[in-house]
Amino acid sequence: MKGRRKRIGLFVAYPELTHVRRIIEGIMAQCEKYDYDLCAFTSNVHFSFPHRNYRLGEANIFELANLDELDGVILDNVTLVGDEGNQIQKRLLERLAEYKDLPKFALELPAPGVELIESDSEEVLREECRHVIEDHGRKKICVLTGTKGNEIAETRLRIFLDEIKKHGLEVLPEHIIYGDFYYFSGDTLAKDIASGKIERPDAVVCASDCMAMGLVDRLAKFGIKVPEEIVVVGFDASDEGAINPTTIASYEPAEKEMGAKAVDRIREIIEPGAEIIPYTRNMYDHFHAGASCGCRVTPVYSMKRFRDYLYISSYNPADEENEHATGIGAFMEGYVLEGFTSSATSEECIKNIYSYADLLKPYQNFYLCLKENWKDMDNETYHGYPEKMRVYAANSQIGDKSYYGEKDSVLFDTKIMLPKLTEESEKASVYFFSPVHFDGALLGFAVLQRELVTQPVINVLFRSWIRYINNALEMTRSKERLQAFSVLDMMTGLFNRRGMYEMYRSMLASAKEGDSLFVAVADMDGLKYINDTFGHGEGDFGIKTVSSTLASIARPGEICVRSGGDEFFLIGIGDYSPGDEAERAIAFSDALSKVSENAGREYNISASIGCVVFEDCKQITLDNALSEADERMYRYKVKNRRHRMV
Repeated sequence: MKGRRKRIGLFVAYPELTHVRRIIEGIMAQCEKYDYDLCAFTSNVHFSFPHRNYRLGEANIFELANLDELDGVILDNVTLVGDEGNQIQKRLLERLAEYKDLPKFALELPAPGVELIESDSEEVLREECRHVIEDHGRKKICVLTGTKGNEIAETRLRIFLDEIKKHGLEVLPEHIIYGDFYYFSGDTLAKDIASGKIERPDAVVCASDCMAMGLVDRLAKFGIKVPEEIVVVGFDASDEGAINPTTIASYEPAEKEMGAKAVDRIREIIEPGAEIIPYTRNMYDHFHAGASCGCRVTPVYSMKRFRDYLYISSYNPADEENEHATGIGAFMEGYVLEGFTSSATSEECIKNIYSYADLLKPYQNFYLCLKENWKDMDNETYHGYPEKMRVYAANSQIGDKSYYGEKDSVLFDTKIMLPKLTEESEKASVYFFSPVHFDGALLGFAVLQRELVTQPVINVLFRSWIRYINNALEMTRSKERLQAFSVLDMMTGLFNRRGMYEMYRSMLASAKEGDSLFVAVADMDGLKYINDTFGHGEGDFGIKTVSSTLASIARPGEICVRSGGDEFFLIGIGDYSPGDEAERAIAFSDALSKVSENAGREYNISASIGCVVFEDCKQITLDNALSEADERMYRYKVKNRRHRMV
């Protein structure tokens, strides 16, 4: 690892979550200070996602991470659980356990064999209580926390109660409410207050914004005024809370600090004695005022969150701050999905993916990496990545090489994860690695490289983009597979009659003046005898042997056809002479004789062939040419006394 920039690996799911965005912001801030690259391996869905194959296809991105190429690892444990038995997390931990000396840190929730970095939000939670009591003078306080027995819920409840007690106030037993961190808990509490089931408090301190939103929305329906009658304060400072009809006054957890601390701990291990530059914020940065407490709302904060969520079809291009703010609205109005899925070929699809990448700005580079046989639907991969991958599209905004398509694609060893990571660069970057798959079947992965200080970190636009790529690539390869079925013989891989006519029209259109037409018709001998005596499996073997032998003597530009049953054609347009007729017939017969001898079967594999050269390819129809070659083949068969019944 000597000689390259230090590299931190982050494993996380559902990166557009507010919680994850804050963690990544803290991690990036420290990586920028220390000039570390950040490689974020991200599933774009949470692991409780109901579709198992899709969920596993997303989690497969973790297998791409080469732990030998990382100097430290951070796990966002909150998002790495949720599937049956937490198998995805267990698999990741099993891999990490093999690297005893690799610094490994789990955020917020513990994991076996990984050092825990806890979210030190105690002071923030206490400030939430102080705000209600000291700034708003409320004394009859209700506390709404999460699920009973949940470690986070119990911790937040303990801190709330302790801080309220420090102010000389007592919380009634009926005002200690366990919920589920979700809207329904707040909704239920509002109903209990309105019905008189519990005594009406003058303030409710909530352990999550979702519960606060459920509470204020239902209280409004009952005509109970917030904040005049009941002050409500949440915890999370979520986007949803900021744009709720009654905006939620809320406190932001110390998640940025938690992510930053993990990087600092890694630095202490991998660079002993190096300077640690702490990530610090004051308490004011954690508080976001809202209508639910009555404090003056900061318009800039609320409007920014609202704008991020709003479906805006076109941003003001004259506003420098919106220069790159495409937004989900403009993305959808760009009809990206239609552009992708209307691609007639895989090459066109990759070109469109390359072209539309500009909608992901701001970024430095976008890469689409696919397995070499990504179009082969008969050999699907569901776990892990092949040893080699190809960069099929690279779109650069910083002057790096841009390209797309099979011809310019770059083959690389998967263990390096991305060719760009082997190159020297002036500044560190963040690389978001996201899986590209269809229903769990591996196609490849995409990488978005950004500056460490870039905002937004990652959002719903990028998730939609990856989903579009997944569906477009699957549709494209399905189209090409169906096209292949329509023009190819599935047993032999040769063209069928439909494919023959399509290819011949193209050949004829490209023919030069004076080009000749060469046609050969081959007919397998004794197929019925082989089928009846040795079985149809052996008959199929014989058909495949004849077809592959005919293909082996084909010249560049010639096409091989299985016209049906045991009959085959070889067709070419170019520089041919009458001498080619006997020469090609002998070459085929000799080649087939050798193959038959080496096959070790109890029967002989042979075929009769007739070859004809027509001096001017444009003076005869293909059907007439084939008829004449068929006549010659039949005369060859009779002459050599080879009959179908042996």
